[in-house]
Amino acid sequence: MTHPHNSADVLERKEQILAPLDPERYTALMRLVAAPQHRIVASFGGGSVPGLCGNLAFGKILEELGIDAHVDEVWGTSAGAAIGGPWASGTPIDRVYESVASLNRKGSVDVPWARLAIALLLKPFGHKLPNGLIRGEYFARAIDNALTAKTFEDCPRPFRCIACTDDGRCMRKVFRRGPLLSAIFQSMSIPGIVIPRQHDGEETGFYDGGLVEKTPLISPIAEHNRRHPDKKLILIGTHFGNDPRPSAASGFLMRFLVSINALENLAWEYQIREVRETPNVDLLILNPRIDDPALFDFSRVERNYLRAREVLSDTLQNAKLALAFGVR
Repeated sequence: MTHPHNSADVLERKEQILAPLDPERYTALMRLVAAPQHRIVASFGGGSVPGLCGNLAFGKILEELGIDAHVDEVWGTSAGAAIGGPWASGTPIDRVYESVASLNRKGSVDVPWARLAIALLLKPFGHKLPNGLIRGEYFARAIDNALTAKTFEDCPRPFRCIACTDDGRCMRKVFRRGPLLSAIFQSMSIPGIVIPRQHDGEETGFYDGGLVEKTPLISPIAEHNRRHPDKKLILIGTHFGNDPRPSAASGFLMRFLVSINALENLAWEYQIREVRETPNVDLLILNPRIDDPALFDFSRVERNYLRAREVLSDTLQNAKLALAFGVR
């Protein structure tokens, strides 16, 4: 679904976009989430820095319309875990936004150049290359500052975080307990790019959960069917899919990320086909259409957030919701 406005002039419409939402325009959505026979799961999908911005806008709309009070469980993958985790821990989205916006490209991408150079020089002599290029310490600190609760067990809303095992099998891992920060960091550790960290009590390391479940879908549905078979699941989530690139990616990092994204999209297409026919489940999957090639540029957080808020607030209005999802 496209939006009539061009995202290029989104900053000029900032005041209009940030104006309070009119609840009368969202009565269909409110009836859906407030129905006592429904169980509501918010699913935050992955998508690099644009995904962070889209998830911030998604969480803000849920708060503003009072939908957050009806959310029974929160799931997140990669960038979705970085926003969904703090939100589930009890932190208002505005504060999570401040933590994300406090970063810039230089501060968030911390490459240990000296260590990397030494490893490359010594490679012919059998020295191993590092497991990643980016430490991610500044980003981890920003996320930690946004966490009100520090463990899964202390979250006021149950939170689940998806990662992929780094043991050669690439299996799905759902974190449900233990420290939040390390699980979130594992979920968004791009293999070969972000240096992985060990999670307490685990025998293997983990990396980006987007490789197995870019938007939590199969896992929350399976858990719901096991634990709440008597209720209908309403899964409201974000999925960040870009339009086809007008030209080939250039540079090692962009080529690598485009390849990873293609694999993630193949997995997503399979998963969405599998769950469309699942009984007793309704999906509201939202794409804020942030077509920004600058995947790690934190200087564009405000612009991308505004774009996402504009698209999502439009998509969720009564008429659009009925047209796109059959909700009345």
